[in-house]
Amino acid sequence: MKKPVKKGAWIGKKNVSVSSRRYLDRQESDHYVTAARKLGYRSRAVFKLLEADEKYGLLKPGQMIIDLGAAPGSWSQAAAQRVSPGGQIFSLDKIPVDRVEGMTFLQGDFTKDEVYEEFLEMCPKGVDGVLSDIAPETSGHGGQDHLKIMMLAEMALDFALKTMRPGAWFYCKLFQGGEEAAFRDSLREHFQTVRFFKPEASRKDSKEIFIFAQNFQPK
Repeated sequence: MKKPVKKGAWIGKKNVSVSSRRYLDRQESDHYVTAARKLGYRSRAVFKLLEADEKYGLLKPGQMIIDLGAAPGSWSQAAAQRVSPGGQIFSLDKIPVDRVEGMTFLQGDFTKDEVYEEFLEMCPKGVDGVLSDIAPETSGHGGQDHLKIMMLAEMALDFALKTMRPGAWFYCKLFQGGEEAAFRDSLREHFQTVRFFKPEASRKDSKEIFIFAQNFQPK
């Protein structure tokens, strides 16, 4: 997830590419970027979680939640607010994330055994929900990017299945491209309800889509 760009950040810089200027101009005119700044969130991506929470009621006081690939931390910010009082957010990422109240940060690769073991020591009773906004560095080749994010989603699901309590949920970013249907079917083996969700905050020209799996049923 990209950090929000300060207003006018590229003005006067001679070496900004055309594509970068196009991106920065779009950021400047994006009301979700403006709203995120105004509310003190670190990224416009926060609204992709808040919309899902308003629609499906993901986050509740007292819950224990994992945020995989948490940087820059806007999802953890919002989730920490909504699981308070009594809840806790465990944010995992390879790069540092500034902490907020109600958040515990674990730096490392969540696919590594040592990170999993460290997490279990922090939260031995399991979690009520798993968030994943992880995405690969996009190559511009839609098919390759789709397969990369599906691999990341599979890894996130594997971590989730090992850490969730009965009745827990899973909310994960994907790119459309064909393999998402098979991923949905695999989720149905573990969850009572599985649905795709396209938040309003997700840009219309983006292949980005989210999948929400509810009521985990351990085998």
